This record gives sequence, structure tokens and C-alpha cells, in this order.
Amino acid sequence: MRPNVDAVCRKMAEDLLVRVLPAISPVYHQGTVGMMASIFAILGEEWDRAASRRIEENDRIREIFREALACVNDAALKRRLTSLADTKDCDFHISALEKSNCDLRAALIELHAHVEAQLGLDAGRIEAAIWKELLESTERRRLSSAQF
Repeated sequence: MRPNVDAVCRKMAEDLLVRVLPAISPVYHQGTVGMMASIFAILGEEWDRAASRRIEENDRIREIFREALACVNDAALKRRLTSLADTKDCDFHISALEKSNCDLRAALIELHAHVEAQLGLDAGRIEAAIWKELLESTERRRLSSAQF
């Protein structure tokens, strides 16, 4: 049997809210159980999208790096962006994808600072692409729960 993690987490959250919460007291313990149920719901949702979100984000950041190379005039930053733009996610463990994401985002911050200090349409275009990705990455992380 292979457990469906999303379904298991949703069921555990439901059981905590429907069966356990009304059966316990004081209110403080009910709050703790309610929080646990919310965490199970979030875990289930994140489990399902964890890899795809990171892969999509990593690919988009690499694309921004490739687009930005022509307007980067700092040699060290250009080498770093070139190197990162040529990488590819081959290990799909969440920890590996997250490390890659953190490395790419650190370089994205450097690129953002670099293009903000430049004038011209190319720099403005790259800055707009960065802001667009930051907005989209925020949307990718949005939880369906109204509480969060």
C-alpha cells in the first residue's frame, strides 16, 4: 500500500476538527488541536505541490538569468549568472530542489540590485521580469486555507 499523503493529511485534519476538538477541554487544548488540524491541512497541500513549485521557480529564475546576461556589466556577477543559468535540476528530492532554489534566489537578489542601479530599457525589462517572478512565486506559495 502506498499512502496518499495529501488524503491522509486531509483526513487527519478533518478527524481532529470534527471528532477530537469537540471532545476535549479546556479551550486552550481545543486551540492546540485546531492548530494541529490546520498544520495537517497545510502539509497535505504543500506535499502535493512541493517539487513542481520549486522546479517551475528554478526554471524561471534561470530563464531570467539568461535574459539578463546582455545587460550585466559586472564580470563576477555575469560569470555567476552564466554558471547558474546552465544548471538543471536532476535531483528531485525537496531538500535538493530547495537548496537549488535558495542558491538561485540569492543570485537573483544580486541581479536585482545590479539592474536597479542601471539605466536603460534592457535593465528595466529585466527588473520588470524579476518583479513579475517574485509576484508569481508568491502566488505559487499561496495556501488555499483562508486562515493563512
